[in-house]
Amino acid sequence: MTHLPTRTPNGFKSFQYLDQGLTMPTELASLLLYVYSLWVAVSQPCPTYTALSVDSVNPEEYLGRWYFLAAVSGREEDLQMFRMMDSSVFTMQTAAVPQTVLLNGDMRIGQNCTRASWTYNILPGRDDLQLQGRPQLQTFLRAGEHHNCSDCIVLQEVEPAPATLNRYMLYGREKAVPEDVIKDFREIFACQGKTAFFRLPQTQELCS
Repeated sequence: MTHLPTRTPNGFKSFQYLDQGLTMPTELASLLLYVYSLWVAVSQPCPTYTALSVDSVNPEEYLGRWYFLAAVSGREEDLQMFRMMDSSVFTMQTAAVPQTVLLNGDMRIGQNCTRASWTYNILPGRDDLQLQGRPQLQTFLRAGEHHNCSDCIVLQEVEPAPATLNRYMLYGREKAVPEDVIKDFREIFACQGKTAFFRLPQTQELCS
């Protein structure tokens, strides 16, 4: 039987490698996989979401108890004050002065309980809460739905130089949240360069 030659452009034999039982080289496959991963990184940037405008939200929705769960930042020093804490619970309430919110915190540090209070002002036309005594500090409120937790909120604290503070703190209505919530909170901000992470151990009883 006579075999007719197979002709392709430039004189290559189209079935040469198949006839020899060869497959695509491993190096080429690795290169294609690397290029694909770069394309995914570019086409799917880090997820972001904007803060709520506290001037337009109903403060009543955020009153009551909140458990401090975790925090992230781009700098380790921004989280140092939290690393001595164990379980911590905060209570948000309105004050006698209109457009003022009080935040009381009961924090367990070692075997001791510490209470602290902060007073925030809601100013017309401002998206952030203004902490009394620290006018340069901006506190932004972000909805927990972005981390698949409708009973969570995220507070972002931003302060310019010389402090250059920029950290995010996760709070929940319950002391414990699903692991996916913590994982999502950490990964979203790690993608944005906030790789310093702290999660409260919650190994001791809450301070009352």
